[in-house]
Amino acid sequence: MTRLSMSPVIHSAPAAGFANPVQQSQQVFRGLLEALAHPGRVTSLKVAEDGPPALTPAIAAALLTLCDLDTPVWLGPGMDQLETAEWLRFHTGAPLAPASQAASIALVSADAMPVLESFTWGSDVAPELGASLFIQVPHLAGAMATVWQGPGLQHPVAVSDCGLPQSFWRERAALGNVYPRGLDIYLAAGSDLIGLPRSTHIQCQGA
Repeated sequence: MTRLSMSPVIHSAPAAGFANPVQQSQQVFRGLLEALAHPGRVTSLKVAEDGPPALTPAIAAALLTLCDLDTPVWLGPGMDQLETAEWLRFHTGAPLAPASQAASIALVSADAMPVLESFTWGSDVAPELGASLFIQVPHLAGAMATVWQGPGLQHPVAVSDCGLPQSFWRERAALGNVYPRGLDIYLAAGSDLIGLPRSTHIQCQGA
C-alpha cells in the first residue's frame, strides 16, 4: 500500500514539467529505448526542468514521458512524498497504484529496495504487462560487481553494483529463468541512467 509522507500542506504550485513537452518527451523516449537497446551503457537524459526534490532529473524526465491516465505508478518507501505525488498527478494524470503488484511503473530507492517478487512480471501470454522499475541509485560507477550478457551486448560486460545490495543482484539474476516474463529496470543517478532489460542475463562476480 502506498503511504504518502504527510509533510505540511503544499500551497505552492507543483514543480515545473517540460518546457517543450512534445520535443522533450520524444527526446527522452529515444533515450530510454537506447538505454534498453544497449544494456549497461550510461545514457544521459538532460531535458527535465526542476522536478520534485525527491526525484533525480533522469527519473523526472522518464515519468513525464511515460506516464499518463492509464499508467498506474507506485511510489516506494522513501519516494512516496506528497510533493512527488502532486507533481506526478498535475503533469501526467497518472493514478497512484495502491500496491507494488498493481503498478505499471514503480519508483524505488536503492536503500529501500523491495523484493522483486513484489512486482508484476507479466505472463507467458502477455509478458509486456511486466512492470518497468526505476531505481534511484547513489552512483552508476564504482567497483565492477556484475557481468551482463544477452541481446544488445556483443560481449559480456562488467557493470558496477550501483550502490545496490547483493540481494538485489541475486534476485535479478534469478529472473533470467522466467524470460520472457520479468521486469525492465532502469538505474538512475543524476541526469544519467543505465537500462537493464528483462532479456539481459546477470552473473554476480564471485557467485
